[in-house]
Amino acid sequence: MRLDRTYRFSCSVFAAVLFCVFAVTSPLSAADEEATAKEVMTEELPPGQEAEAKPWMDNWLLIADFSAFYTRSDVSGSGDTDGGSISALLAPVYKFNDRTFFILMYDGLYYEKREFYSDELGSKERTEFTSHSITPMVRFDFGKQARYSLTPSLFHTATYNKDVETDDWDDGLYNYRDYGGGLDFDMRQVFGPYGTFSFGMQYYEREYPNYTSLLAKAEGIGYLDQAIPNGRNTEKDEQDYDGIIATIGYSWIRPFGFSWEIAYSRLNKDFDDNKVVGSDGVLTDTDREDDLHGLDVNFWYTMDVDGGLQLGVDLNTTTYDSNENFWDGFRTDSSGLFDPDNFTPEYHDHDTYRIRPNLSYTFALFPLTPSISYSYEKKEYDERLAENSNGSYKSSRQEDETHVVTVGLRYDFTDNWAGLVQWTYTDQDSNNEDERTYTYDYSMNQYAIGVSYKY
Repeated sequence: MRLDRTYRFSCSVFAAVLFCVFAVTSPLSAADEEATAKEVMTEELPPGQEAEAKPWMDNWLLIADFSAFYTRSDVSGSGDTDGGSISALLAPVYKFNDRTFFILMYDGLYYEKREFYSDELGSKERTEFTSHSITPMVRFDFGKQARYSLTPSLFHTATYNKDVETDDWDDGLYNYRDYGGGLDFDMRQVFGPYGTFSFGMQYYEREYPNYTSLLAKAEGIGYLDQAIPNGRNTEKDEQDYDGIIATIGYSWIRPFGFSWEIAYSRLNKDFDDNKVVGSDGVLTDTDREDDLHGLDVNFWYTMDVDGGLQLGVDLNTTTYDSNENFWDGFRTDSSGLFDPDNFTPEYHDHDTYRIRPNLSYTFALFPLTPSISYSYEKKEYDERLAENSNGSYKSSRQEDETHVVTVGLRYDFTDNWAGLVQWTYTDQDSNNEDERTYTYDYSMNQYAIGVSYKY
């Protein structure tokens, strides 16, 4: 499990917007501007040209990035789905002066395809997803040659899911809303003309309007009475939390040759209505609190300034630490009998490791860029035991492995328009065999063809 996926994606978009404004408006030398011209690579699409802010009207700049794809997805044992995806990034920028800017960023996404997303216990399948974020921000550049930048921001995000068994957008169990704000600082030309140091903090509140815990639903049923002190209705909103995330990073990015970047993140989640369960199955007065630590280290080598061959490797490790335990009133042993040893401390704690080598090549005579990447990820739980297909527990800790192969082809028709084709194969294996509620083993093929436009 990587650090909060939605947050990480929003941060990458946010950073890209700030880069675009800086590249166009800051009074740096040509060499310094070239140093920031790293080509963005994502898991979803092959490499492409980074957007630039362009003059729109007096004192206004505009950043726009749109894409539309036809998609086809095939999940083993679950059938095919024909669908599509549309994404849009729109960021008008008002320039007060050479060092002060107001940016209003909209980031939207919709797709229809079969895919798996994870909650705390396992993977669930969905067919449609949409996300919308609004982020107003103000950027202040200061210091000699405007080397320093400070950017306060506010943001709101709303997501909607359609699970396989759900027909209505408003019924998605894991639909959520984020409200928050942040402050980002970056300093350029650190330890040389290609170095950039960055630091940021964000606070946000996440709400799941449709999520009600099984414990609250089952109040008054059998053994569950003991977990609800004084008969009160408990943990209705057990997934809602307040989050504080801090990131710090350094990058050395050259237009060609060897480049690298490193970033560390810590996310603290303070849950609103989720109590820690004790070894006797009774909820304590202690609120649940989780910490996620993430470290990303990326290296890449670009043959020449016009592209050519680019080789890279992305490394990631994540540690998830929670004070929440697990008490299983239905736990059975290998013979199917009730197991009195039904308490698991630190049930959610785990470590994740990921490596992703990647390669792309841009032809010199025509703007065609094929690319390929392979990702291997392993998740190891500290205390959680794997289960047999009947729900009984094994003696070994749960481990999940995920392999992803992505092959893409991009053709730039103009400086603004590009066509893309991509195939992605995903295979997940786990020693947890209980798939009565969640999916732990699956393979999936996804195909996409479409166009993108950048302004």
